[in-house]
Amino acid sequence: MKVHVLDANALYRFLTGGPGAEAVGRLFKGARDAEQPLRMSVVNWGEVYYTIARAQGFTETAKIMERVKLLPLAILEAGEAVTTRAAKLKAGYGLHYADCFAAATTPAGGVLVTSDTKDFKRIPGLRILSLPEHTGQSRGS
Repeated sequence: MKVHVLDANALYRFLTGGPGAEAVGRLFKGARDAEQPLRMSVVNWGEVYYTIARAQGFTETAKIMERVKLLPLAILEAGEAVTTRAAKLKAGYGLHYADCFAAATTPAGGVLVTSDTKDFKRIPGLRILSLPEHTGQSRGS
């Protein structure tokens, strides 16, 4: 199984049943079956947290994020090397800074799961699994 990295909107859509939730659910099932968790930058995890908190408050967000811990999802720290890669992506391609962390944590040969394909397509060699485009809902950021 390929390494799949979720950006904020992929996890947010899964949690809220938004467009593409089924596709992300299939990835989680495959990750569980293969015992190879999906990955996500802690920065993008934080985007999901604050998006839910703005809409539902901190108590409900805490409950939701506790359930996230049960998913086959590895939350990756943003150390100096990842942050440097993200900063270079920001400087070179002009993506939203948090999106740069999703790209920076996607390894060579890995696949980024997102609906922001037009932004991420700027990065040469980045493989993308495209979710349906935004439909006016929050993008998780």
